[in-house]
Amino acid sequence: MTKTTAYDLLTAGDGKLQLHYFAIEGLAEQVRIALSIGGIPFEDIHVNDWKAKKPTTKYGQLPEMILPNGQLITESMAMLRLAGEADPDNKLYPADDVVTRLKIEEVLGLTADLTRAWRPALYIGMRPEKFGYPKGDEWDKETKEATVKKVRETFLAEELPTYMKYFENIIKEAGGNAFLVGDSLTIADIAAYQAIRYFGRGIADHVPADSLKPYSVILAWMKRFEEHPKVAAYKASKA
Repeated sequence: MTKTTAYDLLTAGDGKLQLHYFAIEGLAEQVRIALSIGGIPFEDIHVNDWKAKKPTTKYGQLPEMILPNGQLITESMAMLRLAGEADPDNKLYPADDVVTRLKIEEVLGLTADLTRAWRPALYIGMRPEKFGYPKGDEWDKETKEATVKKVRETFLAEELPTYMKYFENIIKEAGGNAFLVGDSLTIADIAAYQAIRYFGRGIADHVPADSLKPYSVILAWMKRFEEHPKVAAYKASKA
């Protein structure tokens, strides 16, 4: 029996690889970047009618990936690892280098910790009832705004610096002038870049676009990531 490789899963079959998500970066962008770096063609299908789409999803959430053989894949991190494993250059998630993979997994875990730490500050403005506050339309507007502002500004002042220091140490341990686990870009860089870049996009209330300005080591690493030829080509294709 022939062993099925990750590349085979993403490219072999009668159909074409599909990635279903909203027309935003969100959880799917890291997968899009990894697939693009690996040169794996896919249909980037944007969901516009979530109310109609949600009942058809396996777990009531997106993204979802449909392989060329028709198999459904859920969970963005599973997709990211699969895309990394399929990299023809064997650099994004090297199959034969357990030490590098372990380092990648450590960074992925830290990235998930950062995202988890931010989640209450994010969702208090979207689903305040989950945190013991009135629903959005039942909560006094001024009180809600003041609460959201305080929670998010506290995160930026107290928690974000802690995580940025962790990532700065990882960059320095890897040599300081390349990527998070060494000379080659991996899925660890892709996931961490997307998570950290969020805080510099100015898309969340009370999180200004210059929130990453104090972190020069982080900004230099992000610049190296963006200037990687395959990442730059992907970003240019989206412009």
